[in-house]
Amino acid sequence: MATKEKHSREPVPEQEAPVEKGFGERFEAEVGAQSRALYEKIVDHWPKFAAAAVAIILLGTGYAGYNAFQERQLANSEQALSLALLEHQGEERLAALMRLQGEIAKPLLPRHHLEAAQAAQNVGDWATALEFWNLLAGIAPDNWRIVVGMGRASALLHLGQAGEATAKLSTLRREASEEFMPLVLLQLAESAEADGNWELALQTYEELVTREEGGQSDFLAFKKKQIRQRMAGEAS
Repeated sequence: MATKEKHSREPVPEQEAPVEKGFGERFEAEVGAQSRALYEKIVDHWPKFAAAAVAIILLGTGYAGYNAFQERQLANSEQALSLALLEHQGEERLAALMRLQGEIAKPLLPRHHLEAAQAAQNVGDWATALEFWNLLAGIAPDNWRIVVGMGRASALLHLGQAGEATAKLSTLRREASEEFMPLVLLQLAESAEADGNWELALQTYEELVTREEGGQSDFLAFKKKQIRQRMAGEAS
């Protein structure tokens, strides 16, 4: 009986388990060395980036707080100014407005100064009126310029400074729009007359006559006649 030949079996070499790549190697394999360098730079400087982000957040919070403060101040100023106008008349109104000076929010200063100037004029306190007209001249919007100029001239005229009032009104005459021109001319004529500048007063009244504004023809004719008589009296 034939014996079976035994075949020797060589052991099969064991396959090595795949080496687990670290995060950095996987990162580099996936996005490349250049991107990894950027990543490492971000990691190295992360404290600075974090601090900058916190600063931006805090800065935004600061601006928000400042804006809220401004809004509250404006609301309080509007309320205080409205109360002064609604609850007071005459000298009491002027006193109330003057107490608010220095407490009014900046955006409301033009309105405050205008109300104070008008309140002072209404009670015949022309020095205080001029003070507020002068304050208003420095902060008023451009479209208030003619009104403010006329207010200053009126206060000057009532304070006996007709020459200065006439000079300011002569300047306004060159700047006034057609809408304001009749008022500026009438005030200029009165100021020039008070200053004894008969020629300018007569010339201005005559210009008003040509405009025939407001049905004042009888009044203007009377003023022209009156000025001519004064000019004749001085000439004789």
